[in-house]
Amino acid sequence: MLLFLALNAAAAPPCNPINSDLFIRGEHFWVRWDAEVGDEEEAEQVLQWAEEARESYIDLGWPITDQTIIIGIEQSPQAGGLCSTAECPDGTVVPVITLFATGPSQSGENTVKHEVVHAFEYYHMGSYIDAITSWAWWVEGTASWLVIHGDNDLGKWRSTILDYVDEPWIGLHQTPLAYLPGSSTNGFMYGTALIAKYIEDEYGMETMQKMWEYGGTQTGTPVYLPDAIEAADLEWEPFWQDFMAMMTVMDMEGGDEMYANSFKETKVGSLPADGAPKVKRMPQGLGLSIVHFKSKSGQEARSLDVSFEGDPEVEWMAVLVRTKNTGPGGKVKEVVPFELKDGKGEASLDAFDGTREGYLVVSPMGMSLEGHDYSWSASLGGGPKVGAEEEGGCGCSSTPLGVGWVGLLGLLSLVRRRQR
Repeated sequence: MLLFLALNAAAAPPCNPINSDLFIRGEHFWVRWDAEVGDEEEAEQVLQWAEEARESYIDLGWPITDQTIIIGIEQSPQAGGLCSTAECPDGTVVPVITLFATGPSQSGENTVKHEVVHAFEYYHMGSYIDAITSWAWWVEGTASWLVIHGDNDLGKWRSTILDYVDEPWIGLHQTPLAYLPGSSTNGFMYGTALIAKYIEDEYGMETMQKMWEYGGTQTGTPVYLPDAIEAADLEWEPFWQDFMAMMTVMDMEGGDEMYANSFKETKVGSLPADGAPKVKRMPQGLGLSIVHFKSKSGQEARSLDVSFEGDPEVEWMAVLVRTKNTGPGGKVKEVVPFELKDGKGEASLDAFDGTREGYLVVSPMGMSLEGHDYSWSASLGGGPKVGAEEEGGCGCSSTPLGVGWVGLLGLLSLVRRRQR
């Protein structure tokens, strides 16, 4: 209690008044509660969590308003949390956090610290409406990621991202409509925390902060992820290609616990083969579709040759991926991007000899939330050399062009593959 008495002495009144006697003051937050679902003990705990989160995020370099923020514990038919914004008499905007409860003592640490992240996000975006208009999905994905640094609960993060890895074909740029009751993509938005953590792990906290700084320059209008990535001094194509490759085996910290939930459109056990996504799983804008070529489909001294054809009206990105193994702990060994023209292209993995796993990953660019169709075909190339000399030699002469028959047949084989 002495801690809160000290905080009370330092508290600055919020610009939006509290019309209740049921509240306590903190250094940066005031907490009020409805008597039906809260009490002073719970309010003190919420205040402690909020102050801890604020300090953690500031230490990581995230800026926030100096205005006092009100946190309300309110009775509601459904438990949860919301951080919105309110305008002060002088025209400035301040975050307001509401914790909804159906009964006493339902305020959770993760929820409180998640909502405090939103207060930091609104520092960049200007207001709640501006933020969710610009990138509702990234508002939630960022909050579900940054809260790891507030409550050290990596397990909560892993469970959150399952809605993303279970349905990777869903369009990334979800709108505020995903907040509506019954929306099938609400959880997906929170699951984009996977992308945020991948960015931190590979490129550092500063990259995430630069993305939000850029978002603030676009506030109130939809922000396209490639633009934000490039504003953070990264090249979009290699960034997204590497992320696509990572998704095949969840090659990141904690990925061994998430691999089983990483959805594959098709699993191929023998070649040749071909296929296309089911209509309900056609990838939407920046969604992913993954085809798994099992190691047993390979053969010694053969290559995995894959042709791709997608909607020519859509800009596509596609990669072939070789992994060291599959299942928990899988690691990416090689990434081969397709060179696509008018939605068509080919790529190969040499020496697809049965010792490694192969994957095709495709992603249509853009913000569309409509599915885009594509098809693929795969076969084994580079078979045993035709007419190869037995030991001792056959004394065969080369052609007038100076190309041996074996080499000529090999060239013809490549031509056929390119024309397929």
